[in-house]
Amino acid sequence: MEFLVAELQQSRIPFFLIDYEGNTSDTEQYRDALPDIISMIREGSWMIVDNGGASGDILDSIVRSGNKYLTRVRLNRSDEKRISECGDEWECIEDGVCCLKHTFDHSGRTIYLYFSVDNWRSLYLSTERSVNRMLSAIRSYEDGKFRRSDFVTVKRNVLADIEVKVSMQTHFDYDDANEIHGLINEVMGSRSGIFKLESSEQLTAYDALRKYRSRATVEHLIHSLKRVMGLKPLRVWKENSIRGAMLLALLAETAISMARYEMGSVMETKEKNGVRYESESRPSTESIVRSLSHLTVTRLIVKGVRKKAHFSN
Repeated sequence: MEFLVAELQQSRIPFFLIDYEGNTSDTEQYRDALPDIISMIREGSWMIVDNGGASGDILDSIVRSGNKYLTRVRLNRSDEKRISECGDEWECIEDGVCCLKHTFDHSGRTIYLYFSVDNWRSLYLSTERSVNRMLSAIRSYEDGKFRRSDFVTVKRNVLADIEVKVSMQTHFDYDDANEIHGLINEVMGSRSGIFKLESSEQLTAYDALRKYRSRATVEHLIHSLKRVMGLKPLRVWKENSIRGAMLLALLAETAISMARYEMGSVMETKEKNGVRYESESRPSTESIVRSLSHLTVTRLIVKGVRKKAHFSN
């Protein structure tokens, strides 16, 4: 079973939850759920969706409904050409992140090509580990220790005998750091560290990135629904039982989220990429539920009459 959830971005209050069979694609879920979600929000709202909602017909339906979208999409040939030809138009938006932005005049649709040093570094380290495994497999092959699983994954078929032939493309010094670095760059590709966002209306490069990053709160919501509200794997046969459990989880999460939103916030000084900024902080749903589980009421009775009630945890 899978489920799709939606929340209000600023207040972080969930308002929509629906279940689907485990083999339902993200695109199918969006096509099915978006009309209901759109009917529940104010016209002109921004909708931040992940890759599953980046299909053209889904994005067009958001615009036709009078709303706006921001999503992550794949790079295409036009982007490759723009990166090659507009190298001097990159804009630095924060430490370690720069952007190449383009707006289509006839529609206002805007694309944002971001290069992130952190993303590049993370990909480089994972690729380095992969290349080291490749080198280890080649060394074993040269030493006469051939393992088929080091080179290909073969599905088992009792009706077929499968043979794998390996030949060396080139020979080089395994201890040469420059050659290994070149091999890592070849595996990574020329566009490593670059990702693309698209919006229906023009935003600044910084605002678009900040909006998209804020969707990470949905991951916190999913974690809370599973761990705090108890929406664990459901081993039941009846669909009504599944929907009943999800409805109760949504109502409980919404109630706690509304209470958290009404609580007074505390301003905290945070630092990211060398930049200090003030941010509002409120307790998580998990800490609120934990606190409520220890709630104690002390009643003061004077001459047989209850005077006060003290709440503590």
